[in-house]
Amino acid sequence: MTAWFLQRMEGNVQTEVGPLRPSELLAMVRKGEIKPETRLRKNDSAWFPASDVGGLFEAAVRQEIQYYCPACGLRIDQPPRTCPRCLRDIGRGEAREIKPEKMTANIALSGEAEEHKEERQSVQNWLQKKVSGRSKK
Repeated sequence: MTAWFLQRMEGNVQTEVGPLRPSELLAMVRKGEIKPETRLRKNDSAWFPASDVGGLFEAAVRQEIQYYCPACGLRIDQPPRTCPRCLRDIGRGEAREIKPEKMTANIALSGEAEEHKEERQSVQNWLQKKVSGRSKK
């Protein structure tokens, strides 16, 4: 499994946080704790800015779908699977899906000047429409 580490400056003291799972890293980006200039490393690699991790900030603005067992309400991984609490077999269409409010793209754009955010958002919107149009064909 991939282990991620980040450097954090607290006053004049530099600390290392980790190991972190990819899901924990993504959660920290969503909370704004990791910015494009935050220094990261993967396993034993050299330190690099978080902006160099391809898709990290883009993934942070995607909606995360949460699945729940229809019988007992326990949060589960994506079906098909067996609920660990009530042992019910849950098919693809049986679980309740909760899609959180759409996050804004400001997470990925937090390091940019305000006038460039609108331009980049416009390009991202165009690209999303183009890609979704291609997948429908």
